[in-house]
Amino acid sequence: MRFDAWTGLDADLMAPARLEAVHRSLFDSFLEDTVFRQLLSAGMMVLLAVFCWRYESSGLLIVWLLIGLGTVSYRSWCERAYRIATARRRDTLDNRVGFVRRMEPVYMLQGTVWGASLLFFFDRIEPYNQLACWLIIACVASAPLTSVALVPRLLRAYTNLLFAVLLACLAVTIALKPGPVRDMNLLFLVLPVLHWCLLARYGRFIFRRQANQFGDQYDLALREQEAQAVIRMKNRFLAAAAHDLRQPVSALSLYTEFLLENPESHLELAPKIASATLAVKNLFESLFDLASLDSGQISLHVEKVELRAVLEGLRVQFEPLAAASQVELRVCHSDLTIATDVVRLRRMVGNVLSNAIKFSPPGKKVLLAARAHGGRARIEVWDQGHGIRPDELGKIFEEFYRADRADLPTVDGVGLGLSIVSRLSRILKTRIRVDSRVNRGTRFRLELCDLHVGHARPMASRDVG
Repeated sequence: MRFDAWTGLDADLMAPARLEAVHRSLFDSFLEDTVFRQLLSAGMMVLLAVFCWRYESSGLLIVWLLIGLGTVSYRSWCERAYRIATARRRDTLDNRVGFVRRMEPVYMLQGTVWGASLLFFFDRIEPYNQLACWLIIACVASAPLTSVALVPRLLRAYTNLLFAVLLACLAVTIALKPGPVRDMNLLFLVLPVLHWCLLARYGRFIFRRQANQFGDQYDLALREQEAQAVIRMKNRFLAAAAHDLRQPVSALSLYTEFLLENPESHLELAPKIASATLAVKNLFESLFDLASLDSGQISLHVEKVELRAVLEGLRVQFEPLAAASQVELRVCHSDLTIATDVVRLRRMVGNVLSNAIKFSPPGKKVLLAARAHGGRARIEVWDQGHGIRPDELGKIFEEFYRADRADLPTVDGVGLGLSIVSRLSRILKTRIRVDSRVNRGTRFRLELCDLHVGHARPMASRDVG
């Protein structure tokens, strides 16, 4: 188990983005009331000096007070400079860790100054003034706990030095007393130790509680963003589906009205009505496919499949489309056999092949091939088409996505083919890699998985680039 060096959080169980968000929230909360802490510390130093003024050398007390106030001022300057610097540039984890390391000696010095203050009042001033000084020490040790505990390294630097120096001074002072008085004053050593342990325990509790709270806030914000993204995607999906459905339905309506008025034109209108009807049919079939694939209620019919038969069937199916587009379709057969769902495999490869033919200019070639690679079967589709820009590679598997390029031809289709391919690849445990160069062509590589192999691992659905 690996723990984060600064916060002590379990870095292995937290996503980097979540860990960074918790870091930033903890540090922002630490800096929120830093001015109040500095004013409180400075005021308490002045108050303790007032209580001890009549009983201690004014020179030593002034030196102690100047060191303490100088430490507070320097800390205030460092924190203000950090806020100004981070307002001008991005606040990173490295910046925060660097700031904590620079401030650690400052907090150690401040703890030392407060611990040494015991030499000015313990067993040297009137009892009620001494009690007031003890209360001041307890206050400066406990008051900043709720905020300094958010940076455990600074809390340890401050409290450890404060109580270590305090106990050392107390032990030396008690050791110099006569026997009976020394034995009675030994009880004073117990209270600071208990206070020290209590602060350490409570500080860890505060830190854990705040870290968990900020983690929960991050998770909630992330879920909200994901929900909004799903809503936006659904709206885009419905808008695109309605757009693609409007044209063939409108055409059907116009053709029908014209046919009612001119029955003799049925031979001319029949092919147009059939084409519009087919477009609507294809859209609904694609939508139904997406719905069934997303529902996860897919039953695979796994059987031994010869890739030669699959590729030959695809050649027969798509040769007319290639001929109509004046594209040469070449097929390289293979004798490989795998266990898979042949219907869905044919659908997945067919969608890729259909896109390759549609987006290839006349006179170009499209290659469909299968071969063994690394102990697995691989099907590849090569084309000499217009290619895909690098910034579009990550979007081609989205529903209804179409590249916004003037040089691309207008083709039939609803923009769901590759989205269905992506979902089928997850079901058939197929890794897809896409390589493309603009105006040079595109290559799809589908690395198939034998679904009868028990140790076969699910693979990433795509690896574009």
